[in-house]
Order: sequence, then C-alpha cells, then structure tokens
Amino acid sequence: MRILAVDDDPDFLAVFQTVLKNLGFGEISTASSGDRALDVIAAAATEFDCFILDIQMPRMDGIQLCREIRSMDAYKDTPIIMNTAVGDRGYIDAAFAAGATDYLNKPVDEVEIKARLGVIERLVSERLRAQIALSSPGTDAFSAPSYGFMDGIPLKRVDGAIDLFAMGNYLKTLGMFRALSVCAVGVRVVNARQIHDLEGGYVFGEVMIDVATCLSDCLKPANRMIAYAGGGVFVCLMPRTEMQDPEVLAAQLREYIMEFQPIYSDLDIQLPSISVGPAINLRASRIGSPTRIIDEAIASVKAKDMSFATSA
Repeated sequence: MRILAVDDDPDFLAVFQTVLKNLGFGEISTASSGDRALDVIAAAATEFDCFILDIQMPRMDGIQLCREIRSMDAYKDTPIIMNTAVGDRGYIDAAFAAGATDYLNKPVDEVEIKARLGVIERLVSERLRAQIALSSPGTDAFSAPSYGFMDGIPLKRVDGAIDLFAMGNYLKTLGMFRALSVCAVGVRVVNARQIHDLEGGYVFGEVMIDVATCLSDCLKPANRMIAYAGGGVFVCLMPRTEMQDPEVLAAQLREYIMEFQPIYSDLDIQLPSISVGPAINLRASRIGSPTRIIDEAIASVKAKDMSFATSA
C-alpha cells in the first residue's frame, strides 16, 4: 500500500515513517507541507493508496489539503486519515466534512495505527479487485456503474454526504460523551427492491443519489452527515438540538421527491416511496460503542410499520 504522510514537524515525520515501516508498510512517501504534498501527488508515477495528514500546518492546513485531494478525480474515494494532537470538536467536524476517512491522535500509538491501517488496507484491496474485474475481458471500460441492491453507492456530488465507514469513525473519534450530543435517523426507500429489479443497477444508483440530494436539502447545511447503508437505506447524523419530528422530516422529504415526478414519469420509473425512522440517541446510562446508534437507526427504519410509508 502506497502511503503519503504529511506533517510540518520533521522529527515526528521521521519517527512516524519508522513506525509505519516497522508495521510492514514499506512504501512511504513524505511531505513537510500542504503545498509540497500537492507537488508530490502531481509528480507521482503511481497513485497513492492512502494519505495521512497532520491538521495544524502553516499556510495550508491538513483540512484544506484534504479538500484539495478530494477535488482530484483519482482520489475521490482514497482513504484519508487525519493525524493530529488536536481533539477539538470543531476540528473533528471540519476534517470529516472535508472528506476525511478516519482520525488518529498523536502521540503515535503503534497498536492503534496497525488496527486502523489494517482496515484501510483491506478497503484498498477490495477496491483494487473491483477495478480489475471492471477491466477484465468482455467488460466495457466506459460503461456506467451498475450497483447491486446491497452495494455501497458513492454520494460524492451530494452536499453533506459521507461514507458509512467514515461516519462510524467520526463517532469513534467523538467518543462516548461528545457523541451524546448527536442523534442518528434511518431513512428507507420502501420500494427500493422493485426499482432495482425493474430498472437495473445503474438507474437504481441514480435514484438513490436523487433521494440523498433531497435528504440533503431537508437538513441544515452546517451539521448534516448523510451515509448510504445499502438496500435503499440511508443514515443521517445530526445534533440532537436540530432533530425535527421524524414525520415532519418525512413529509418534507416526500415533497422534495415529488418534484422529480415529471422526469420519472417521462422515463417510466417508479418514484421512490419514503419511510423515516425514529431518532436514535446515545444514553449515558448505557455503556457501549457510539457507533451502535448507526446500527440501531438502520434496524429501526427497517422494522417500522410499512403503513407509515407513502407510496408514490
């Protein structure tokens, strides 16, 4: 796995590089600033598989650099890990909003780094296998993506969208007590299976992106996080103080979706039918991982009485 580590502290960068190599990650490049990192990326003969960025750097900080990297077509889905001593909630929120995948705290903890990079390495391997399958004989390299019913669907062009894996890492980074201030809500496209089976994987992906766009428009821009969980299910993360009644959110979301009706009718595609689950909060009385609210939000909207869903 080819890694680019960026930090303005040369002593830390040297130690960090040694730690990574000792853990078996041998292909390490380094840069001492955001500007220098962009030069290294531009000059690289082979694309990097992972970036590890310090947040606090002069001129261009790690969050700005993360945005720059995400703006490149080649790195829209590449794992980006923020590595910093800063634990302020504002920095954490800004890092994930900029497209960060994970967040590591300084000083260096070899056990934590090994665990986090091990997961990242598996993600990189899975993506590589998918690319090989796409380029295999008999596959049209220029064909549009076709998604299975339970596949993840990239929502890069949707404001506030975040990968489900990154959403879980965000909650882990917040920790139990800070995560008490957020809630998770599941949103389900009730007729998702019919849309997928009737229209195919490409149209299904576009419909899910339309739903995510409408969902983004319903939520406050500053704090929304939207992830797709597969099977027509989305998870929204937001401050508890900003959570509106789920049925009010559902009504607003359906109103936005109805604006697509003329286009969908012309294309003879079913309009998505929406159900919104209850808000799921962490409770201080229950000890456990903060990421469980994602699983509970998904389970709750799946289990919700279908009579609450409105058919198009």
